[in-house]
Amino acid sequence: MSTTWYRGVVVGVDGSKESLTALDWAARAADLHAARLTVVATYSLPITPDPGIGDLIGEIRDEAHQAAETARARLGDHRPGDRDVELVVLPGNAAGVLSERSETCDLVVVGRRGLGTFDRVLLGSTSSALAATAPGVVAVVPAGATSDTPRRIRVGVARDDEPDVLGTAFAEADARGCPLEVLHVTGTDPLGSALLDLDPVAASWHEAAQADLADRVDTWSQKYPRVSCSIVVRRGDVVDALLHDMAPDDLVVVGGRRHQPFLGRVLRSVPDAVLRAAPCPVLVVHAHGTAAR
Repeated sequence: MSTTWYRGVVVGVDGSKESLTALDWAARAADLHAARLTVVATYSLPITPDPGIGDLIGEIRDEAHQAAETARARLGDHRPGDRDVELVVLPGNAAGVLSERSETCDLVVVGRRGLGTFDRVLLGSTSSALAATAPGVVAVVPAGATSDTPRRIRVGVARDDEPDVLGTAFAEADARGCPLEVLHVTGTDPLGSALLDLDPVAASWHEAAQADLADRVDTWSQKYPRVSCSIVVRRGDVVDALLHDMAPDDLVVVGGRRHQPFLGRVLRSVPDAVLRAAPCPVLVVHAHGTAAR
């Protein structure tokens, strides 16, 4: 299976250190997958009848152009994927613009800023909104993450995940030359776990689920024989299990379901909770994503 991404990698920048970290990570991904890198900076148009609105729009647009130029300077002579870098400055909300771009590229990358407790629940962020609404694969890169080869990739899988989730994880482990850990979490509370141990029918179902997971993993292992893969089954909270012992030089892959970003934040979906707390980059793979292809 080819690891070349013909539709390219898109990264959003705004001049902040978080977006420059995302730029470094995106450039590395483009190199690994022989993909063209497109750098996108956006500016929101104020909705106001103020007479001086033209000057304000000009200033905001200039800031976006400056962010794009900062990204160009950061890359220097580097040509990610051995191709020229495309710089694009567009009007509109950053999450909306990048989400639209994800329809025609292999991967969208965005940085993650820290938020307070109140903001985490109600206000959200560009990264959360993008991961919740984009039709393609999204990488959310926190400040402090490394763009070097990951120490490991951990992918969280459920019984009903789309094949793209495991496929993307295997493809990344193959391209990056690092081990892959396939994690399945069950029994989200102590009482449920205890009942599972006592009920022979439930225990039998649990064993069947593990066997099914092993079969799915074996299918991808045959396609990617170079990947060193292990299967881990844990009981407990899904988010805690996914983030257990993770470091800035790791990579987490999770499946996503497109939804309204506000609902995703309030209801604390697993991908949303993971990408907000992870110390390492997180790949959110939506159904029928493109990276595994």
